[in-house]
Amino acid sequence: MTIALTVAPTSTIPVYIGAPNGKRRCSTAAFAERLRRAADEVRGTDPIGSILLDRAAWNLSRCARAGRSGSSWRCEATYCPRCARRKAIRYRRRLERRMRARVRNGAAAHGFALLTLTVVAAGARQGFRVLQRARARFVRRRPVRAVLAGGEGQAHVEPARGDEMDVWNTHLHAIVELRRRFRDLDTSALSSTWAQILTKLGARGSLNLQQCENLMAESLRDQAP
Repeated sequence: MTIALTVAPTSTIPVYIGAPNGKRRCSTAAFAERLRRAADEVRGTDPIGSILLDRAAWNLSRCARAGRSGSSWRCEATYCPRCARRKAIRYRRRLERRMRARVRNGAAAHGFALLTLTVVAAGARQGFRVLQRARARFVRRRPVRAVLAGGEGQAHVEPARGDEMDVWNTHLHAIVELRRRFRDLDTSALSSTWAQILTKLGARGSLNLQQCENLMAESLRDQAP
C-alpha cells in the first residue's frame, strides 16, 4: 500500500501478516502453534475457518522446519514471518534506490523520515480496513501535506503481543520525503491529527515519526565523487 501523495508510485505494496513477536528465528514455528490453537477454538463453530487455520499452521511448520534444516525452500506465504523477512529486504533495497535517485535529481532537500501509523483492532481484516480509510484521510489533511511531500509504505498485520487471539496490531511503515527540516516539525500535531481521525472511525492507535539520518547520509555519500 502506498501513501497517495505527490511522490508516491502507483504500484501496490503487499500486506504481510507477521509474527506474534520480533524473534524471527523462532517466530514462524511459534506463529504456527498459535494458529493451531486458534483452529481448535473455532472448530465447533466455524469448521471451514478451522480448516483454513490448520492448513496455514501446517504450511508455517513446514517452512520453519526447512529453515532449521538449512534448506532454501520457502513457502512464500504472505503470512509467513520467515518469508516476509526476505521480501522486506528486497523491498527495502528497492526503496533505498528510489531515495538515492531522488537525491541525485536534486529533490529531498530536507531529507526523509520513517512514518509509522498504527491501528489496534479486534480483527485483522477490520484493522486493515480502518488503516486504509484513516490513511486516506490523513494524507489529505492540509497540515500533513504541508509537512510531507510524499512517500511509499508497506502495511503489516500481526497478532497483538500476549495470549489475546482476537486483538491485532495493524500498522503502516512508510519512508516519507519532508518539506521542512526534521527539527522544525511539530510531530505532536501529526499525532493529534492521526488520533482524531481514528476516534471518528471508532478505533485507536498511534503515530511515530523518526528522522532517517543514516539513510540520507548514505544516499549523499554514494553520489559524492
